[in-house]
Amino acid sequence: MSLMYPFKRLFTISTVLLFGLFLPACSKPESDSGGELVVSVRPLALIAREITGEDIPVRVLVEGADPHHYAPTVSDRAALERALLLVWLGPQMEGVLAKQAALLPAGRQMQLLDIETLEYEGASATDPHLWLRPRNAAIAAAQIAERLAQLQPQQAELFMGRARQFSSSMANLQKVLDRALYGYREVPIVVTHDAYGHFFGSAGVKTHALGDGSGGGYGAKAMLDLSQIGDGCLFGDMPANERDQQLAENLGLRYAALDLLGDQLSENADYRELIESLLSQARTCLSQVPDRNKDKSEAP
Repeated sequence: MSLMYPFKRLFTISTVLLFGLFLPACSKPESDSGGELVVSVRPLALIAREITGEDIPVRVLVEGADPHHYAPTVSDRAALERALLLVWLGPQMEGVLAKQAALLPAGRQMQLLDIETLEYEGASATDPHLWLRPRNAAIAAAQIAERLAQLQPQQAELFMGRARQFSSSMANLQKVLDRALYGYREVPIVVTHDAYGHFFGSAGVKTHALGDGSGGGYGAKAMLDLSQIGDGCLFGDMPANERDQQLAENLGLRYAALDLLGDQLSENADYRELIESLLSQARTCLSQVPDRNKDKSEAP
């Protein structure tokens, strides 16, 4: 027995050492959540990925839901606590998320609506849907790149280079969008809530908002005024629904639903595809409205 004891002791020590080596590997999470960039809505993810590429995973909090009334789940709160950076619009858009964001250090979150250089031409000062204007997307991307460069200085030049490239691409996309919408400046456009000024406004196309997005009813005066606006389009958010369709009929307008959050896009879609998709959806309605200027030019 005295001969067996050293072997038993050696076996026990070896087992403990091996167990100690494998235990950390088994308990390690599948991904490094501390390296995640968390965004509130998908359009911000499309913008952020132009900067992060494949280097930083991007997580979207609000998918298939209304960001105005979103409440973080337990897993969402855990992701926020571990996030490298939270990018959100601000309490004007995501009021409930503001409570959770307040728990994060200032250096680990960005409120894009706080950016002073955002462009609001043709949009109301209270319209938070800044991502619908390519120039604003470029401004937001530059701010994200700058913050990531501070958090990961070893990749600073990579992030800043991507931001410059995206800015150039967005300048061209803005020209394409404005040129495509310019011809519809005389078409009456009504929107179910004040969300599309950033999309249409840069081209000089005016929109008339029925509501503020709170979900309440529409005022009788607004309905009366808009019932006399003439042949035009009413745009609501996707999915298309009978309420908006009936509203358009009551106002004597054509109807189309716009996917402003990009819910209908493919999983691998990029920001350009979001804007091109919105333009295509809008033109399906706008192109059906008779050209008023053409009628005037043909008048005797």
